[in-house]
Amino acid sequence: MSAAACGQAAADNRGAVAEGGSATGDVFQANTAQDGRQNNHCSTVNGDESLTLTGGRLQGRCVTADGSHNLFSKVHYGPAHASGGNGTSRLSQENVAQRGRQNNDCASPNTLSLSATDTRIATRCGDLDRSVNEYTHSSGRGAFADGASGRNFDQENVAQEGRQNNVCDSPNYIFPDLTDSRLNVDCGNKDVSANRHVWETGGGARAIGGQAGSAEQQDIAQEGRQNNNCANPQSIFQAASVTSSSVGVQCGNKDASLTEDTLHRGGGARAEGGALTDEQQNIAQEGRQNNTCADPNIPAFTLTDERTRTECLNKDHSRTRHSVIKGGPSRARGGSGDDLFQQNIAQEGRQNNDCGNSNNTTVTLSGERAADRCVTVDRSDTWDAEEVSRGAEADGGSAVGDVTQQNIAQSGRQNNACANDNNAGVTVTGGRRETACKTVDLSQNAGTRTFNGGARADGGSSGAALIQQNIAQEGRQNNACGNTNDTTLTLTDSRTQTQCLATDRSVNIGSQEG
Repeated sequence: MSAAACGQAAADNRGAVAEGGSATGDVFQANTAQDGRQNNHCSTVNGDESLTLTGGRLQGRCVTADGSHNLFSKVHYGPAHASGGNGTSRLSQENVAQRGRQNNDCASPNTLSLSATDTRIATRCGDLDRSVNEYTHSSGRGAFADGASGRNFDQENVAQEGRQNNVCDSPNYIFPDLTDSRLNVDCGNKDVSANRHVWETGGGARAIGGQAGSAEQQDIAQEGRQNNNCANPQSIFQAASVTSSSVGVQCGNKDASLTEDTLHRGGGARAEGGALTDEQQNIAQEGRQNNTCADPNIPAFTLTDERTRTECLNKDHSRTRHSVIKGGPSRARGGSGDDLFQQNIAQEGRQNNDCGNSNNTTVTLSGERAADRCVTVDRSDTWDAEEVSRGAEADGGSAVGDVTQQNIAQSGRQNNACANDNNAGVTVTGGRRETACKTVDLSQNAGTRTFNGGARADGGSSGAALIQQNIAQEGRQNNACGNTNDTTLTLTDSRTQTQCLATDRSVNIGSQEG
């Protein structure tokens, strides 16, 4: 637990820089730059590794806890910048830049073959903030993760700036084989901090992918408070088999913070895919309590006699008085390619969920249960506050060949887009598949002013076949769930259920929205 800064204090940090070298042959590297307080980068594998487990237990735990008391302090953070090196041949790379307080990047292997029998695998990434901040000024110069170029690569570029951002258990190009095993992932943020007379300025988060002839790439940029990106596998399409096992994923944010007489300015989040990269996930989140979890991109996996559960949960019990919150824009832009499979997701605002979305996925379920649950609950209390948003924008890339993509932009309060299959062939035999998207607004707002910057989702063009979903949501309590696009679904002795629910019992007195 961070013991801290009490009394008058001033700190001027020049930042952290990690630069990867280049090579004419194969390149396997991890470049990590961290600047600030309580940043984790742990239990991460990079580079053509094989792991076989039999009758054992594998546990990864990355936890940060802050119980500090900060009074009359002034802190300037330099940028965190992670840059990858180039390779003319094989390139396997992770570039992670984290700046701020309580950022986690853990259990996200890059290029891993995993085989487990009668084994329990557990991953937990948690942030707990119990700090007290009074009369403080914090300014940062951002987090930047830049991918390099190569001929054939697997790459993860992660940039996080702010407080309580999680990227955990997001494998890239992984081949899992589970038999009689249990896999649990828990990513949780809890904020019970007290903030009075505080001025915070963020420098933004930027993740930009490199260029390649063919590639599997994840570009993730998160800026703000309580952003989760967990359990998002990419390119598991070779051989993913789960038999007589249990897989559970939970991403949760809970905000019980107190904020009085504060000014917060966010620098925005931007994620851009590189050119000529065929399989991509580009995710940018800015604001409070944004989740992107369990979103596979082009996996083809088989589930037999087992249970999978995905849960994305946001709870807001915060109290905000006499404060001004200005969020930077959230932008996710896909790169171009030959044949393109892509997800572009940008979320800005309070309590946005995007979970359980499959892109170009073939799933076979036999005698098992698959459940996806996205829930946001707002019990916040806001008096005499102003929130200004600069919007969310998701732009898909173009290709000379086939294009299969999802473009989702959400801005506002309590937006859900969950369990959307795009060009997926799903076969369910003797099983059960459930999807639930729920938003509940029990907030109380008096004398507040809210200005939203809008949401925009633009799909890319194709020189051949074009299959895409474009979803833009802006406002309060918008649901887009259970949408299938160009999907073949076969059910035998099975049950599928989709539920979308929005409940508004909020109290608004003398408030303005525009």
